[in-house]
Amino acid sequence: MPPKDNQITNSQSTLISKLESILFAAGKPLSLKKLAELTEVTVGDIESALAELQKRYVDNGHGLEIIIHQNEALLATHPAHSELVRQFLKKEELGELTRPQLETLSVIAYRGPISKAELEQIRGVNCSLILRNLQIRGLVEATNEESPLPLYQVTVDFLRFLGITSVKQLPHFDTLSNHENLEQLLRAPGALA
Repeated sequence: MPPKDNQITNSQSTLISKLESILFAAGKPLSLKKLAELTEVTVGDIESALAELQKRYVDNGHGLEIIIHQNEALLATHPAHSELVRQFLKKEELGELTRPQLETLSVIAYRGPISKAELEQIRGVNCSLILRNLQIRGLVEATNEESPLPLYQVTVDFLRFLGITSVKQLPHFDTLSNHENLEQLLRAPGALA
């Protein structure tokens, strides 16, 4: 028996979950076409799933929302919390770097350009917010931004702040940038799953 209009099938629920994950990880607008390619469904399926996700966020009073504009979708914070988010980001931007931010920045400096998945494999934790903060501070930038999986590297401002002209001038760069334990970790079965 086909599902009623208000019932969500398992495959639709899985698609909604996948879209939520992709949009969270991307942190930027992605085209509906790109989302369809990534999830191997039609643009119509993407539109339906995003509409359902939008509805869930509104109906359940979530702090997030889905913005769809000019055939691109973005996961964003709810406008009702914009002042709180703005204060948080300003404090994060102006404050000292935290230990997790310094660790992340070090990995990017020595191993970049590096994907978010590789970075998280090395650090063992989700790095989305840290990456965003480091980008806001101008210390890290994403290359090939049109890709849903950009590569991260340090910026010229990072080098200028340290008073160096190349990451190769970082202490022990040759040793740490090619450390065999990291290579083994990244090659481990299921490492970047």
